[in-house]
Amino acid sequence: MNSLYIAGEWLAGQGEAFQSLNPVTQQVLWAGAGATTAQVESAVQAARQAFPSWARRTLEERITVLEAFAATLKNHADELARTIGEETGKPLWEAATEVTSMINKIAISVQSYRERTGEKSGPLGDATAVLRHKPHGVVAVFGPYNFPGHLPNGHIVPALLAGNSVLFKPSELTPKVAELTVKCWIEAGLPAGVLNLLQGARETGIALAANPGIDGLFFTGSSRT
Repeated sequence: MNSLYIAGEWLAGQGEAFQSLNPVTQQVLWAGAGATTAQVESAVQAARQAFPSWARRTLEERITVLEAFAATLKNHADELARTIGEETGKPLWEAATEVTSMINKIAISVQSYRERTGEKSGPLGDATAVLRHKPHGVVAVFGPYNFPGHLPNGHIVPALLAGNSVLFKPSELTPKVAELTVKCWIEAGLPAGVLNLLQGARETGIALAANPGIDGLFFTGSSRT
């Protein structure tokens, strides 16, 4: 099974095989393999190559892609909520509120970006102080199990809006939610390499966190994470 998304292509993981199980019924929901250290490196290189052109896009161009993502989430809301419920054991109504939060994050992020960024200048003694904002670069996002859609989305959306490229490593317990989310980004028109999906467990996470090619890492999780 092609479980990774790197440089705009779905690829089979070459690492350890694993499955996602419904915690209630033990039904197999997803099966694939994690990314190896070499595949993590390939994804980092893809994100690095995609970063300059994405960062050079105007804010309005990036917002257009994000708004298309919000529309795509709405179109797939029932499927995504059902998958969140199946992989986490949440009731459907709660999973549906998580999808709603994912959709609302786009407008919230755009408003916050406009309020907090831009160029500002002011006198500083005999000189002028200028504050400018720029993208950070290539960032990694580690997603948790308990809110597999909402929490990583809360990192990915602002990161992409600001012009960064992203490497997404979801929890190994919720790979299907992550895969559906990435497919929504693809449908929204996000360019290849700007968002890469690295499925896997501890070994994949260690390889990504230790890779010198990333400029930042966002995660929600325990000290073990």
